[in-house]
Amino acid sequence: MQTQSRPLRLFDLTMIVVSLVIGMGIFRTPVTVAQVATGPGIYFLAWFLGGLVALSGALTYAEIGSRYPVTGGYYKIFSQCYHPSVAFAINCIILVSNAASVAAVALIGAEYAGNAFFTPEQNTVETQMWIAGICIALFYGVNLLGLRLSAVVQNALMLF
Repeated sequence: MQTQSRPLRLFDLTMIVVSLVIGMGIFRTPVTVAQVATGPGIYFLAWFLGGLVALSGALTYAEIGSRYPVTGGYYKIFSQCYHPSVAFAINCIILVSNAASVAAVALIGAEYAGNAFFTPEQNTVETQMWIAGICIALFYGVNLLGLRLSAVVQNALMLF
């Protein structure tokens, strides 16, 4: 018996894109940029230039997707343009970088959760690592339970 999953709605896709663009880094990055910037002008210039880079990347992906509309993402495009071994290497790099991104986001979130739920003495690096690990396992479990539940959780967290 074959089951067919319901596709994501426009709102679900919008929340996914918003979370990918904003993410948890928004709670950490402005402080770091402000500490390094020599003044307000440099601070805002860095954000403006970063926005231009992000816009250029988004427009590049949109152009590639419109010219080569296939399922398979990076692998199909790189194997067609270069060689399947290059595509395989790119996918390996993406796999590692996505895992690192998940860990970084979990640690940022764990730092904030630790500050919210624990006293300064209890909020140690080990506590934050435990919180991050539990969150990763929890959301992995949610994703295993299906696309619809994952979308609902994603939407609720983004609205929160």
